[in-house]
Amino acid sequence: MNRRTSILTGFAAITAATLARSAQAEEQAANPELDDVRALLKAHDEAMTNQDLKAVMANMTPKAAIMGTGPGEIWSGPDEIKAAYQHFFQNFDKGHHKFDYQFKIGGLGTDMGWLMASGNIAAEKDGKAFEFPLNVSLTVAKSGGKWRIASMHFSTLTGEGGAKAKEGQ
Repeated sequence: MNRRTSILTGFAAITAATLARSAQAEEQAANPELDDVRALLKAHDEAMTNQDLKAVMANMTPKAAIMGTGPGEIWSGPDEIKAAYQHFFQNFDKGHHKFDYQFKIGGLGTDMGWLMASGNIAAEKDGKAFEFPLNVSLTVAKSGGKWRIASMHFSTLTGEGGAKAKEGQ
């Protein structure tokens, strides 16, 4: 590679990086409330970790619906959602459920929006650590001036690629 090619390659790389940061900043500026939706997912996850059913429900719209991975895993309305979360809470020890998302993307309108996240959950049950991958998508709506979850879909691998016990536990 000659000097001219090296300079042009370096300039192209710097330009691409600058444009990518600029596009991300424009998306954030166009939807400054997207941070509120990310905070909503975090509040949901913290309520889940703490097995705080009241806090989980505070993140939902009155007509929210949740869909899981398998057939028939759909819960709508407060009573069904509460029953589902009480069941979910039985799968891990209170305070031992950590969400780690490596990817989040979303978009908002004036009163509706969406967020998708992908990552992993590390948890414990009866003192035994395990982890598994998780995909989650939210449809959000403004309710009482705040973003709330109108629908949520989560999926995780089952079987061989699913939950794995951590070594040494």
